[in-house]
Amino acid sequence: MASMIRISEVEDERLDDYRDLRDADLRGARKLFTVESERVLSRYLASDWSVESVLVESDVAKRLSESLESLENRVPVYVTEPGLLRSISGYGFHGGALALGRRDSRGQGLNSLEPLFKQKRSTLLAAEGVVHVDNLGALFRNGACLGTDGILLSPNCSDPLLRKAIRISTGRVFEVPWARCDDWPGVLEQLREVHGFRILGLETTPNAQDIERMDCGHRNLILVGAEGHGLSQEALGQCDQVLEIPGAHDRTVESMNVAVASAIGLHELGRRRRRSENLDLGG
Repeated sequence: MASMIRISEVEDERLDDYRDLRDADLRGARKLFTVESERVLSRYLASDWSVESVLVESDVAKRLSESLESLENRVPVYVTEPGLLRSISGYGFHGGALALGRRDSRGQGLNSLEPLFKQKRSTLLAAEGVVHVDNLGALFRNGACLGTDGILLSPNCSDPLLRKAIRISTGRVFEVPWARCDDWPGVLEQLREVHGFRILGLETTPNAQDIERMDCGHRNLILVGAEGHGLSQEALGQCDQVLEIPGAHDRTVESMNVAVASAIGLHELGRRRRRSENLDLGG
């Protein structure tokens, strides 16, 4: 059982790790990340990610008591009265709950997604060059809600363990398996040739087909690129099919938000997948 430690003074030195939290300071030699808000903390505590410490206001501690009490006894849980966290952390987006987590080797390389390669049916969402943390967090949230089994990131994507990315994902970065791969876009070829994934790129090109003509298989990867730049020519060259999302009045939207595009692509894939499964069952 975790140690529940009551804190009444903002200056308590045991809270020094939580003062003026900055991603850059935590990512370096300390290998830590920040979790914030009650909903995100709840999902984080339910995952198998390592917890360094927790700082919550008393009302949150009461609502999350079962999860907090199940933590290892080495994990300190600091409990304060409502209103103190902003003075301690230096910002107001905490929702009464903060935690520090330990980075580990997961997410480094394709091996992080290896269990998915044993499934008959798998869906991956892959992002190339998505640097905006709001978009990256939204990709994880969309993926979790729309049936993605894993998320693949190019090396020039933002860090999914940045504080805002975690918050925007609503903690889904701790639920959806993900991998960052340096061998880009070679890893796409590996997924297609070795693991049988069909690569479906979402992009507006002269040869792109309407998304309604999506041709999917048992294992599929939806590939999206950053707004403005889109998918690189190298990544497009790895696609089995390039699909575009029609705009109003039969005009193609030239720059749709990448998170919105991913949701449309995953929804269309899920619809076709469900129809295929019903046909397999004789429905």
